[in-house]
Amino acid sequence: MIADRFDLCGDLAAWPNPIEGRPVKWAEIDAGALAANAGAIAMVKANGYGHGAVLAARCMVAGGARWLGVSSPEEAVQLRDAGIEAPMLIVGWSPPSAHRALIAASVDITVYDLAEVETLSVRARAAGRPARVHLKVDSGMSRLGAPLDQVHAILRAIRDAGPHLRLAGVFTHFADADAEDPAFTRYQHERFLPVVDAAGDVDPDVLVHCANSAAALRFPEMRHDLVRPGIALYGYAPPESAGVVPLRPALTFAACVTQVKTVRAGDTVGYGRTWTAERDTRLATVAAGYADGVHRTQSNRGHVLIGGVRCPIVGRVSMDMISVDVSAVDGIGPGDEAIVIGGRDTVHLGADEVGEAGGTVAYEVLCAVSARVPRILV
Repeated sequence: MIADRFDLCGDLAAWPNPIEGRPVKWAEIDAGALAANAGAIAMVKANGYGHGAVLAARCMVAGGARWLGVSSPEEAVQLRDAGIEAPMLIVGWSPPSAHRALIAASVDITVYDLAEVETLSVRARAAGRPARVHLKVDSGMSRLGAPLDQVHAILRAIRDAGPHLRLAGVFTHFADADAEDPAFTRYQHERFLPVVDAAGDVDPDVLVHCANSAAALRFPEMRHDLVRPGIALYGYAPPESAGVVPLRPALTFAACVTQVKTVRAGDTVGYGRTWTAERDTRLATVAAGYADGVHRTQSNRGHVLIGGVRCPIVGRVSMDMISVDVSAVDGIGPGDEAIVIGGRDTVHLGADEVGEAGGTVAYEVLCAVSARVPRILV
C-alpha cells in the first residue's frame, strides 16, 4: 500500500505546505543512489535534473563531489542560501547585474568574451576582492563559448586585470561524445589542448575540464582535472556508455489512482476522443498530467506501472490526469500507486524508456517533473 511507503519515507511535516496524510503525487529521491553516482564535479543545474537542486547537491557532496555546477546565478544563490559551501561554477551566462553577488558568494563565473572580462574586472575592483573565472572555449559545439581566434586576446585581458581576476579554469563542451563514432569528440579535444597550454601560461594552477557524462565514461584521457557528469549522476548512462560503471536511477515519480471504472466497447476516452475502446475495458484515472511532467506525447503511447504491470496510457494526457488501461491488473482501487517514472524491486520504467515512447530523451523526462510534485528523500 502507498501508506506503507510513506511510513518508510519520513515525516511529511518536512515537506512544503504539508497536507493531512499524504499527497496524491510525489517524487521519491534515492539519496544513496545520488551519492553513489557522484563524481569529482556534479551538475545540479535544471533543479538537479528534476530531482531538486538543494537535495541533489547535498547528496552529491556527501557522495564525494568536490565541485558543483549550475547554469545560472539564481541556481548558485539558491544553493548558497541553503548553506552549501562547496566550490561552485556557473557554466552558463552571468549578467553583469549578478556579478557583485556572485563574487561575494565565492561562486566561479564563466567568461567567453572581452566585454564580459572587462565588466567583471570593474565589478571585482569595486567589491574589493578578486573574481574567479573559467574561460569557456567553443571547440565545435557552436553554442556558448569563445571562438578559438579570440582566446589569446581574452587570456591577455584576464592576465592584465591583475589582482581583480583569477583564471581558475578553462573548459569546453563536447557536441557528440555519446555518438558511436568518436572522431568529432577527438577533434574537439585536439582543438582544446592548445588553449589549455595557453591558459597554463596565465596561471599554472588553472583547472582543466571538458568531459560530460559520455566523455568521462568513454575517454579517460579527457578527464583532466575535473569532469562534468550530468545524466550519469542521476542514474542513466548516455548511448555507447552503458555498463561502463554501475549506475542507479535515483528518482521514482508516482501518483495515486483516483478512480477505477469500466468503459464499454465503442466508448471514447479523453479530450479529442483520440482513443476508442475495442472491448469492455477497465480504466484507472491517475492524478498526474502534463502540469506534473507527464508529456502530452505520452498520449496513447506511454505506460505507467501499476501493481508491477506495465499499463498503457489511453487517450490524451490532460493537465492533471491520465487514463490507464488496467485490465491486466486485479484488485486496483483509489489510493493505489501508479509509477510514472522509476519502479519497485525488479520492475522498472526508466526515464530513458519513457523518453523513447514520447520521442525525447531521459534528460527532458527527468527535468520535466514539475515543482508542484513534492520531492521526498528516501
